[in-house]
Parts: sequence; structure tokens; C-alpha cells
Amino acid sequence: MSRLSSRTRSTGLVGALAALAALAAASPAGAITREEIIGRAKAYAYHPWRCSAANLTASCNAAYHSVYPPGDYLGLPYDWGGYMTLFEFDQEIAGGYGAGSYPDDGVLSCTAGVDCSGFVSKAWASGHFSTSTVDQGSSVVALADMRPGDIFNDAGYHMALYSHTLGNGEPALYESVFYNVHFSLPGWSWVDGYTPRRYSGTTGTSVGDPLGTPTHPIPVGSLPFVDARDTTSSPSDLLDGCGAAPGKSETGREYVYAVDVTQPGTLHVSVQDDVGVDIDVHVYTSMNTNDCIARADIALDQAVDCGTYYVVADTFKGAAEYPGPFTLTVTFTPSGQACGSGPPGYDFEGALGSPCAYPGHDELPFCNPNLDATTCVYTSSSSFCSKACTGAGDCTAFAGGCCEDLGNQEFYCLEASLCSGGGGGNGAGGSGPSTGGGPPGPIGDAGSGTGGGSAGSGTGATGGAGVGAGAPGTSADPGETESSSSCALGARPPASQGWLWALALGAAAALRRRAARPG
Repeated sequence: MSRLSSRTRSTGLVGALAALAALAAASPAGAITREEIIGRAKAYAYHPWRCSAANLTASCNAAYHSVYPPGDYLGLPYDWGGYMTLFEFDQEIAGGYGAGSYPDDGVLSCTAGVDCSGFVSKAWASGHFSTSTVDQGSSVVALADMRPGDIFNDAGYHMALYSHTLGNGEPALYESVFYNVHFSLPGWSWVDGYTPRRYSGTTGTSVGDPLGTPTHPIPVGSLPFVDARDTTSSPSDLLDGCGAAPGKSETGREYVYAVDVTQPGTLHVSVQDDVGVDIDVHVYTSMNTNDCIARADIALDQAVDCGTYYVVADTFKGAAEYPGPFTLTVTFTPSGQACGSGPPGYDFEGALGSPCAYPGHDELPFCNPNLDATTCVYTSSSSFCSKACTGAGDCTAFAGGCCEDLGNQEFYCLEASLCSGGGGGNGAGGSGPSTGGGPPGPIGDAGSGTGGGSAGSGTGATGGAGVGAGAPGTSADPGETESSSSCALGARPPASQGWLWALALGAAAALRRRAARPG
């Protein structure tokens, strides 16, 4: 397989040292607004992708096996040493690269995703900084002065992107940790001891939610539709290629439009631009670049079914970039046929109420925080993704469900059959293995865990329920363990403990109420 990404990969000590030198030389790529930083972070966290059987192994490491079961996912996977664009990721996943990796896999050239600093570097649109070299492109700021797009950094350990502060005073973050890039509400203890830093290229003081991005497209209200803009003012520079024409470079800025089609027919899309400007048009069925089904320099006709499609006006970039003003026109010719199955879609794993990995069932997926699912609750024979709650109003996703204490004042949403009104009780997490690797996360170096944590196997709402919210074991922190990667993360657990690892992500709330680092 040819390398498509720009990340630094190496094997062995010499390669690792060379990669560190390259990372140390990373430099700011230029000014970027806070709006764009947060927009880029959202795009990585809410990027749709599909894991196939081909992504479970890796051609460059016979021992590798992805933690992702085949299925549809939201948010790029955590990948040790990973630093890549969305287009590079999509191409690599389609090409059979492994889905994500962890420190005990090594820094691999045949896996896809981003690690903690690779994600932040891409959000900043900068060179590839690590947690130990980020000081070369950023400055320390006071905690009280933090603004959206700043980071919390612990050199040699972990970094997380600050989004905003909630009404209750707690921080909201975007970070690549555990299984994927996700929006995170971990509490202040998670970043206790971290250094607030600001990228030197950051401009502005506040953040809105501008139109024209992958996560906030411009709505096409009615057809025919005509819109005039200038890509030099676009808030988005994320869609660098099209699956229908992957050899064409679209690495300039773009505007994204959403078209809701109510009857089958043909979309006619065209663009007019000025001399010295080159804006191309595309049609997508999702914001995965492999779902770009048509591309043209000036005009295209695309058969469509009932559903939502995305029109993208993207700046071509070859030896030079050609941004500037353009006029986009979208018209539609109905076919007179009845609606079919619609454009291909995704059925995301890890949503509230969906089955999740628990003891003896490693094959099930993890609970995805991007889908508001943070915790795997299980009985002796089943499991489901849940979340922390303060009352029944937080649990409306569960028909007839409730918010109950599973022990130690840990309140989670439960399915109706597990509610105490239906004959249940409070499930208390039992004790887990006393030794073994802790869950992957910024709690020390690879494989130094001294406590496996709580498996959540106590008596539960049906007499055998538990919750994957027990506190994982504390790992020793021997100091910096960073090689060519960016984040010092815990090791992948043995296969026999895979369920504990999966539950550890689901148990992020409990994990993150612990001290952020061992003393």
C-alpha cells in the first residue's frame, strides 16, 4: 500500500528519534480563527466512517488486530502516532488499513486515525506538534484567559482541545483518547496539572457556528437555487478530495450545502467563477469523502433519490491554489418515479440503548460519547449503552426507562425492565482483577497498570446487573514515554480483558472523576 498521509511513522529506535526531530521542527502554518479550529475539531469528532473486515488487520504488523468490530462509526479512531486529513483517513480505510492503534502495536504505517496531538495539530491546521514540542508553536496562558481552540497540555502525556465552559462551570473539550475523537465533558479533575496553552496562529476571541462547513452546511431551501460567495472567506478547509475522482486535488477552501430531495430525479449543479479562480463542484451523500459520488470542473448532472445530499463548491489546488468568488446554481428535474431506498446511510454503533462490549462479549462495540452514550450497563446476559443522569428527564431515549443509582451515588439511565419499579435494585460494581493493564487513556505508560479496576459485576437491577463504571486501576507514571507519537497512553489489554477496556471508555465518567494522574 502506498502512503497517503503526511504523518510521521517509524519503527525502531532510530526511526523514533528521527521522527521526534521532525516533530520538534513543526512550525505554525499561519493564522487560523477560533471558529475554524472548533469547526475542524467537530468535523473530526462527527466524521462518519465504516469499519470492514479488511480494517481489522494491518499489513505491516501480523500481530495487530483492531479493537473496532465491523460496523458504522462516528469520529475518527484513536491511532498511536496518527496525523492525517479526513480525506487521507477515508482513503486509507477504504484501502484496507487497520482501524486505529495503540502503543503496544507500535507506531504503524498501515493503520488510520489520529492520536491526541495529531488531532489537535489538525484542528489547528498546523505542523505536527507532539505534547512535548507544542511549546514551540504555542504560549502558556492563564486558566482564566482560556478561549475556544486553546488546549490543556501535559508534556509527554496527553493534550485536549478546549471548547467552552458549561453553565455549571465545568469544561467542555474535544480530544482523541480511548477509542476515538469525541466531544468530552470530563470535569476539571481530568486536566488537573495540565498547562493551558494557545496556538501562536490563533486569531479572534470568540466562536460562532458559521454556515458552509461539514457540520453546519448551508441549507438549500428551494429549487432552483442560486448563491454567490467567495472561497477566500470560507470557514472550512477540510474536504481535500473526492472519492469519485481521488486523483484531483481539492485542498483549498470549500462551502458545503445541504439539499433535501423529496422525489427522485436529477440534480443539475453548475458553478461560474472569475479568471484566476478555480472552483469545482461535487455531490456527496455524507461528509465521508468516499461518499463523494460526482465531481466536475464546471457542471454536473447527478441522479438522486429521496433524501439529503450535499453539494460542495471546493477550491482546486495544484501547484497553486485558486480561491475566489463564485456563483453556484442548483436545479432539479423530477423523474416522476416513487421514492426508493434513498442515498446510502450509516447505522452508527455505540448509540444509547444499543448493545455494548461486556464480560465474555468482546465482539460488541463500545459506547460512543459522540452519540451521547458514555457507559455500558450489563446484566448476566445482555448489555446496553447508557449515560449518567440526574433524573428521568435525562433518559427519554429509553422508553419507560428511569434514572437510578447503581451504587456509590452513580446514577445512570436504565431500560424499563431494569428499573426498580419493575422489580430491580441498585447495581453495585464489583471488584475486578487486581493486576493487569488499565484501560487505554492518559494514565501512565503502556502496560504499567497496577490495578485492573472494577468490573461492575455486583448485584444489579435484575440480580445480575452491573455497570462499566467501576474505577479502573491506577497506572504508575514513570515519566515521559513518548517516542514518535504524541500521547502517553495505557496499553491495549489482553484479549481476555477486552471487555474491561471497552467498559473503561463507557465508564469515562467514573474514570474521569478519579485524579487525572497518579500522584
